[in-house]
Amino acid sequence: MLQTEQRKRPGKALQTNRIGSAGAEELALRATLRALLNCYFREKGIADPRTEKREGMGPSEPGETFAISWDSGGGITVEGTLAYSSRIGQHDYGPAFEEIGPDGTRRPLSSERLIALLLEDASRSGPPDSRAANLIAVGERVENSLRNMGRYIDQAWRRESGEDAPLDFIRSEQSLLCGHPFHPYPKSSEGFAEDELGRYSPELGASFRLCYIAVHRRYVSEEWAGEEMQIPPSDAAALARERLGGRAEEYALLPMHPWQMAFLLRQPGLQELIGRSEIVDLGPAGPVVYPTSSVRTVWDPDTGDGYKLPLHVRITNLVRDNTPEQARRTLDAARIVRRLGDEPGGEGFVILAETGCSQVSFETEAAAEWSAGFTVIHRPLHFPKETTFVLASLLEPTPGQKEPKLANAVRHGSGGTLPDWSEWLERYLELSLLPLLRLAAERGVGFEAHLQNSLLTLKQGWPDRFYVRDLEGVSVDRRKAAEAGWTGSLVDENSPVLYEAAEVWHRTKYYFVVNHLGSLIHAIAAYAGEDERVYWAVVSRLLRRERQRSSGRLGELIDDLLGGDTLPAKANLMSCMAGRGETPLFVPIPNPIKETRIHD
Repeated sequence: MLQTEQRKRPGKALQTNRIGSAGAEELALRATLRALLNCYFREKGIADPRTEKREGMGPSEPGETFAISWDSGGGITVEGTLAYSSRIGQHDYGPAFEEIGPDGTRRPLSSERLIALLLEDASRSGPPDSRAANLIAVGERVENSLRNMGRYIDQAWRRESGEDAPLDFIRSEQSLLCGHPFHPYPKSSEGFAEDELGRYSPELGASFRLCYIAVHRRYVSEEWAGEEMQIPPSDAAALARERLGGRAEEYALLPMHPWQMAFLLRQPGLQELIGRSEIVDLGPAGPVVYPTSSVRTVWDPDTGDGYKLPLHVRITNLVRDNTPEQARRTLDAARIVRRLGDEPGGEGFVILAETGCSQVSFETEAAAEWSAGFTVIHRPLHFPKETTFVLASLLEPTPGQKEPKLANAVRHGSGGTLPDWSEWLERYLELSLLPLLRLAAERGVGFEAHLQNSLLTLKQGWPDRFYVRDLEGVSVDRRKAAEAGWTGSLVDENSPVLYEAAEVWHRTKYYFVVNHLGSLIHAIAAYAGEDERVYWAVVSRLLRRERQRSSGRLGELIDDLLGGDTLPAKANLMSCMAGRGETPLFVPIPNPIKETRIHD
């Protein structure tokens, strides 16, 4: 934690509890500073931070610098070097920074002090009445994230150095070590104690058995999107019969994260129900499951069963309970997806839909506040687990290496060779971008297909199947839903899954084009040592080809991507400083597809 004295003095260096080897802590510090600098430049509208502009962006030439000047604090200027300048804003920086005083004197600037300066400046964008408190909260979360990240990198470094096993789905889910490249504290988790972090963090290779809780059926409602129903494992049912005897049928059995079970059983508002045996702790049951990169979602690789569990831990911005609105949006989206039929986006595009939801609603005010802490969303995942990976993890390198895990996975699948990355990307876009555009245009359905919600199956190193998951992020055009007859039959007219058409398109552009495609193209280009424009040109050519055979709404969406001046990007740093985790701010960034089309 920041000391009180340091909190009162803006610009004082962040102090961190260093965990792990010096190499791991340095990698964590550089990743944190890189994310903060890139948030800063993006949210200030600085697309190209280079002091001396030149044509093209990519691997930086020797001596290319950036500079940031702050009038506060006596007119400080910070200068550093660039290793890679990115069209989407994922710049990479040299290891050294300097502080230049008003009189021109230079002195070395530590990464910790630069982080403190960036946070102090960003805090000015927040509400004046909560600025100081938000600065403290964000600073503490940055430190938490940095500390966790160092621990994750250190353990991964040790683990990878002693193993030669190929990447598979679980390893990809559990090796997202640095997280969101435009978030100030992507690995912050407030609620886990140090020993709990080791037991439950996917980044530390966690696996465990779920706990089961019996809740009297008067409080439980179960809803299923279709015929599929996930039933409790046999040993959980046996435990219920042992504890409850002939009353076992009066109870619903819910899977619970072990941390969440212990947390809920301590809550005073639930003690009366526990005392009356209307809530009964059955203990661990079922097979061993693995937490995925979202921490609170778990998966059984043997059966494919998965659960989006409530977890009263603040992971990045939000406490991860399953609220009634989130559950409703998920189930409504699942019903609409079922109506779309098999492979609605074409061959190779797969929607991994939730199948149901078990919700709890307690009657007394004291217990009711914890209802969302019991809600379980059932999410089975079926795919070839040896060759399917989460995209967010593929774009990160293994600690101590330069190449992204994507290159390693492609090389392993192809027998040792790497493809022409332009051809590889075009195949990927045919499986992902084009189906997403068609669904948004023709059916009015948009997906939150950011990197952690997107999975890829490789076949001989080439994209073979693209999967999108987590239907809680789906948005459906209200007008198209009514035209299709979904409103009033599948969903209510006030369903939280329904949005105006402009918002569906806004979300699609940010989550897939900016967040997902921007990071994928950056990873490929940086690894290949090229300007990202080479790969945005692939996107442009594919869209122009598709435009020739498109009309109506699809044509309009393609025209917007090809000709729009800007794309929307989340302003995560400003949103955190404003306390707007649920309703983040957005900023416009230059559209690299249009820029590429101009120069192509």
